[in-house]
Amino acid sequence: MIDANTPLSSLGSSLSDQIVVVIGGSTGIGLETARLARAQGARVILTARNPVPLERAAKELDALSFAAFDATDFKRLQNFLNDIPILDHVLVTDPGPYYAPLTDFDLESAREDIETHLLLPIRARRFLNRAA
Repeated sequence: MIDANTPLSSLGSSLSDQIVVVIGGSTGIGLETARLARAQGARVILTARNPVPLERAAKELDALSFAAFDATDFKRLQNFLNDIPILDHVLVTDPGPYYAPLTDFDLESAREDIETHLLLPIRARRFLNRAA
């Protein structure tokens, strides 16, 4: 079992020389996953919306490449993934949820948020199926 006290060096190199794409890889779970993948020998490619923390993360992880864009722009996401000739793993982290007081709750914004959280991982997977 792996827990917070497990040294990274004991995890082996199961990702050695594999390419890991992390969509939303500049902060939070995405960045921590990219760090772990890199510690296990993976080469990482990062995307995120905000270019400043993305560039910082890319430098820290010696990323193969990085690109700042909103992954909910599905055409841009498709182009980005299609430009990667070979990859082994993809992690999609969702954008933050929509919050609003009930008096200000916007149904259209909520609908878009639900669609994004449901469709982003599905679309990313479909874009990876280059034969389709």
